[in-house]
Amino acid sequence: MSKKITDENGNQFVEVKPWYKRWWIWVIIVVVAVFAIGAFGGGNDDSSSKSDSSTKKATTSQTNDADDTGTATNGTVKIDNGTATVLSKQTYDPNWSDDTWAGTTVKIDKVTVIKVKPFKDTDEKNNVYNGVVKVHYVISPTKDIHFYATQGTLNTNDGQQVDANMYTSDDFDGDINQGATKSGNVIYTLKTLNNVKDITSLRLKWDADYDTDNYEDENANKTYDITVNLQ
Repeated sequence: MSKKITDENGNQFVEVKPWYKRWWIWVIIVVVAVFAIGAFGGGNDDSSSKSDSSTKKATTSQTNDADDTGTATNGTVKIDNGTATVLSKQTYDPNWSDDTWAGTTVKIDKVTVIKVKPFKDTDEKNNVYNGVVKVHYVISPTKDIHFYATQGTLNTNDGQQVDANMYTSDDFDGDINQGATKSGNVIYTLKTLNNVKDITSLRLKWDADYDTDNYEDENANKTYDITVNLQ
């Protein structure tokens, strides 16, 4: 309630209470503050939730895609349009090298034998594969050549013969020019593999050639036929 004041001349004035002394003003301020804090806090929680969700999605994606080349146990390895689960693997460094044809140096510096969870390949007549052999080549020619490792064949010591999987192998061969060095993996899929250590040697065959106008040049066409021992 306003207070009346009379001065020395008999004039009356009404004293108006300052706004900050009015109790209902402070009630309004407190209510507004509570709503504002609640809204701000909720926004942070929502943002935090979204951030956590994004982090989880990124982590899941990295986990699924972390090992699509089968370089670690319990990872995955690509086979055509699918991926197979890696159960075990064995890596060898055979240090095989050949430079006897057309001044071309060919090296096989790594072989990986991989046992996978049985994988049905719908792109290959529903064949079921239990193993993968990955052979890494390095080719350095001193003249222009054509090199077809990804169209070759593999024989294993346990009696299997398979063609290279061109679709899954790296795209590194074909035309290779003088002075270039090309490298990549050729992939072979095995229907039978009980233990990675069952594969102790590989016989690999593939073709190569170079262009020539000399029809008597018998060296222009080459079929590599090699055996790589895995120790």
